[in-house]
Amino acid sequence: MKHFQLLLLTAFVSIVTIAQTPEDTTDHRFHDDLLNHLVGKWNVTSIAHGFSSTAVINVEWILSHQHLHLHFKGNDVIPWIGTPMEFDYFIGYNRNNKRYVIHGVSVFGNDDEDGFWYGYRNGNEIEILQNANPNAHSDTINVQRLTWEPASNVWRIESRPKIGEKEGEVFLDMKMEPVKSSKK
Repeated sequence: MKHFQLLLLTAFVSIVTIAQTPEDTTDHRFHDDLLNHLVGKWNVTSIAHGFSSTAVINVEWILSHQHLHLHFKGNDVIPWIGTPMEFDYFIGYNRNNKRYVIHGVSVFGNDDEDGFWYGYRNGNEIEILQNANPNAHSDTINVQRLTWEPASNVWRIESRPKIGEKEGEVFLDMKMEPVKSSKK
């Protein structure tokens, strides 16, 4: 009987210890202290392939706090697509692989990309890796960095191509500033 009680106590302590790991919250929702700074409404100024434009991004936690939803709505017609830029990103986290999982859809459709990317955090930056054009069997990867600058309450997003270990020139440079509340 004593051996059974010891075994039961050991099993209980083991279960309690496993349940208290910091990576896995008790509610099994996706919690991220960096992405929490992204929640809200943002004014965007950007330069993409030499073209300057403005936009608004709305960001909120959705689906029982499993994904962060970013909705980007451009104000200016982009010359090479004939419409304002618009896209949605859904950022989640795969605890098993310890990486962000990003699902994206945009006005470009899905002909040139799968809309599925991975991201990795380094301090106040998330690096997102996306195949530039998986249908063309290209070895080019687009690297997009989302960087939080807490002192100025600004997010910066920068995209550039990468072939092997060599990164190319920036083709997208965005600055996101919080929309000021008009409450008096």
